[in-house]
Amino acid sequence: MWRSFLVLLACAFFIAGCAGESAKEKYDEAVKDLDRAQKRLDNLRPAYDTARIRAANEVCKEIAGTTPDESASAALAGLGKVLEDPTMTVPATPDAAKAGEDAKKAGGKKVDELDKTIDGLVAGEQKFKEQQAAITGPVLKAKEVMTKISTPGTPEAKKLEEKLATMPEAQAYERQQKRVEKAQQDVDDLKDQVK
Repeated sequence: MWRSFLVLLACAFFIAGCAGESAKEKYDEAVKDLDRAQKRLDNLRPAYDTARIRAANEVCKEIAGTTPDESASAALAGLGKVLEDPTMTVPATPDAAKAGEDAKKAGGKKVDELDKTIDGLVAGEQKFKEQQAAITGPVLKAKEVMTKISTPGTPEAKKLEEKLATMPEAQAYERQQKRVEKAQQDVDDLKDQVK
């Protein structure tokens, strides 16, 4: 008798337990899952951004031969060398001052001296332009490539996406983004049942 009563009681608990969760409980659980997935996605974002920058720099280096940071550092080093170049500056020497005084006494410089001075200035200007182009060329090329990388639809942007797809940080971020989308879909589906 007790045995049959216990079996009946166990069946009652089993049936009551099978009644399952209510729609509200399912919705609340889905919202919690969505929140957890979104927090995880937010935690992965800095690593994804870093991977994106690293991929952009690698693509830029492949195309331009240098990254924006490397070209800027090289430009600064080149600028230091230009400033140290004695041919780029006109030193004030006592001989130059004496020659200026002699020219004033003689009523002006001779035509040959003026031509030499003008030729020296033109040559200095040409040398300055060449050095400027050598210094700024890689910076401009890297900037141009980075602009193309950030422009959707360009071959450079496609290279970036291919490079980024191989990086583990980006893969983890994409997987988590899909989980968030699925969790959002689950919440939306259950929201209709709760109403």
